[in-house]
Amino acid sequence: MNVLFINDSTTNPNWGGRAATVALRSMIRQSGGEIIKTITLEDIERSSLETPAALYSDEPDYRAIVGTLLPDWLLALRRRLAPNLLRDRNERLIPRRWADYDRCMGEVLGEASPWPTFLQSLGSIDVAVVFGDGDIYGNGIVPRTLFFLSFLIKKHFGKPVVMVDHTADLEHPDLLRVAQEVYPLFDDVVFRDHVSAERYGALCASKVGADAAFWFQPAPRGTWAPLAGRPTYFDVWPDTAGFDPSQPYLCVGGSALFGVSGVRESIVNGYLRLISRLRSSYGGQVVLTVSDCTDQTVFRSLAGLLDLPLIGPVTPVQQAVDIVGNADAYIGGRWHPSIFALRGGTPVLPLSSTTFKMQALTQMAGLPPKTFDTLNLEHESAAIERQLLQYLEQGNELRSRLSSWGNQMADRSRQNVSYLASLRALSAD
Repeated sequence: MNVLFINDSTTNPNWGGRAATVALRSMIRQSGGEIIKTITLEDIERSSLETPAALYSDEPDYRAIVGTLLPDWLLALRRRLAPNLLRDRNERLIPRRWADYDRCMGEVLGEASPWPTFLQSLGSIDVAVVFGDGDIYGNGIVPRTLFFLSFLIKKHFGKPVVMVDHTADLEHPDLLRVAQEVYPLFDDVVFRDHVSAERYGALCASKVGADAAFWFQPAPRGTWAPLAGRPTYFDVWPDTAGFDPSQPYLCVGGSALFGVSGVRESIVNGYLRLISRLRSSYGGQVVLTVSDCTDQTVFRSLAGLLDLPLIGPVTPVQQAVDIVGNADAYIGGRWHPSIFALRGGTPVLPLSSTTFKMQALTQMAGLPPKTFDTLNLEHESAAIERQLLQYLEQGNELRSRLSSWGNQMADRSRQNVSYLASLRALSAD
């Protein structure tokens, strides 16, 4: 069973994209699929489907590495310039509205198509698997490309297409209109949260699965801590993370709002207030977790001001899972680190993000779905402190319940490849 895998996110330092991609690829192989063609997140962002993916090159991804080191002002400048630099013919081929689909299809399939190799490869696939992740929101290049490629593969080439492991937030009217047309074409749709399913499940044949990142499981603390506690074990240059994992600690993370808020100074001040308050009532260590490059400038400032350990974005996924999954609590607005936490029984105190995903995740886990305002932590610090102390009082009983739920989600994450399993069974008959 030849598989085209779309939106492979291992080209991005983000912990969650890497974790879910690795897990999904493993599940696809276990279901009898052979991934013969990959479209990466980087390919999609550059609208370049002809360049071979450098996923498994022996050469390091210097652009991703440099991105983790750039100062805040240069990252902001790059974000402002990138849309103009990348607005070439390929990007214009990705329709912004449903009314543009016929025109864009004509250009893609015409004699002067910029994607001849990609189109030729579609003849060899048996099924396309689209990893939706948290990308189906707004009306940017990534969600538009995922829908357009799905439409192209299904309508013109007649190949099965599935959209799996994703949250959908279709508040943008243009993306909603496209979704109303494209969702019904999928052979299977797997949402990773119940809110997406409740809002948009009626558009298509769909089900609620679980994020593939639940596939990762933290190591037992008793066997992991002696090894992980050796000096410099978690130091990933240029960051240092000197803490003792055998002693109590909690993890503090960022939010996707860091990348869109443009109010770095107030965010830093909010975290300074929050951490100061936590230190006054919590006797353990505070560990900063940077799961995405957009969080690093804020957290490097905090690490320097407060002399705190920092786990950087290029930390190996399994190490990140071990750290967050063995913490006393995780305070943050990042979906996948929250999954790492819950998988190990670590309670999550959710900060607000760009969509409803944090409310959805904590509600599914049986925790209060209220999020604390990432952009106003000075005001929220007292409430966060109270919630943390309540969780700590519940101790192992709460941890056991959360880890049990995490195990159930790990089993349910197999729903992401259930269509492949049925396709394989049909071909065997």
